[in-house]
Amino acid sequence: MKDLLQVQQKLIPDLIDKMYKRFSILTTISKNQPVGRRSLSEHMDMTERVLRSETDMLKKQDLIKVKSTGMEITVEGQQVLERLKSYFDIYVDDNRLAEDIRSQFQIKEVHVVPGDADHNQSVKADLGRLAGQLLESSLYEDAIVSVTGGSTMAYVSEAIHLLPFNVFFVPARGGLGENVVFQANTIAASMAQQAGGYYTTMYVPDNVSETTYKTLMLEPSVINTLDKIKQANVTVHGIGDALKMAHRRQSPQEVIDKLQHHQAVGEAFGYYFDNQGHIVHKVKTIGLQLEDLESKDFIFAVAGGQSKGQAIKAYLSIAPKNTVLITDEAAAKIILE
Repeated sequence: MKDLLQVQQKLIPDLIDKMYKRFSILTTISKNQPVGRRSLSEHMDMTERVLRSETDMLKKQDLIKVKSTGMEITVEGQQVLERLKSYFDIYVDDNRLAEDIRSQFQIKEVHVVPGDADHNQSVKADLGRLAGQLLESSLYEDAIVSVTGGSTMAYVSEAIHLLPFNVFFVPARGGLGENVVFQANTIAASMAQQAGGYYTTMYVPDNVSETTYKTLMLEPSVINTLDKIKQANVTVHGIGDALKMAHRRQSPQEVIDKLQHHQAVGEAFGYYFDNQGHIVHKVKTIGLQLEDLESKDFIFAVAGGQSKGQAIKAYLSIAPKNTVLITDEAAAKIILE
């Protein structure tokens, strides 16, 4: 059943939401019958106008009948409810996880896809696909989008479609010396190509010494890119495992020891934090800083997999309140432990 739900969400992502709305209406009528439209509207927290079109459809399908005393469910309607119950129990579980996380951390939105990205690459693709849809819905003419690197971000870039207006993409940070496919420069270029927009690059190391940092900050190309990053009103980023990110940055042993001593679990934008969200280490990075996020209109944090659950949970305790989290079921359960 869970596999079927995942396939349907991929094929027609808005179908499940529409089905669940009608399933909820049927369920509410069943529990409160006979029930009038006004009373049903109050139970469902839905306008009477919207309910009218939905109940008219349910009536045509002989799933409900309308009497002078109110609406009642038919035998066929009850059979539909019984057949769909186990199906929507899975859907509700994921939505309940999302709402519980949103409520606990007081962020803007949370979206949970079924599965575990650690064990199924298609789940990571699902994360990217959903993040791409949400990102597209926030874009507009001349929007500037800053993006970080990583394998999940690569999936987000693949999900972007050609847009009817111009959008500018910019890497949120320098390169980590990793696979070029996963670097922020590549992701920004890929998104721009998919969207038919524009992009710029920043070919500097992500982690530099104080002397190198001061020198690079005088470079016109770096200054121009950093200015675009500051202007960006949309940010899409991942959340990393602390020690894995430190190794990817080829951090010296004393930094690794420090992170282990302070039990660092997560990383974002060069900030390493423990499971309480306390920042325990900060590397000298060129690019978007954590404090820069406060000025962004849209922030999409995309990360999943059971192994990243603690990292995501730690980050959410310091994340800006307008953050939209896109994660998977396995990570969501760890976040709520």
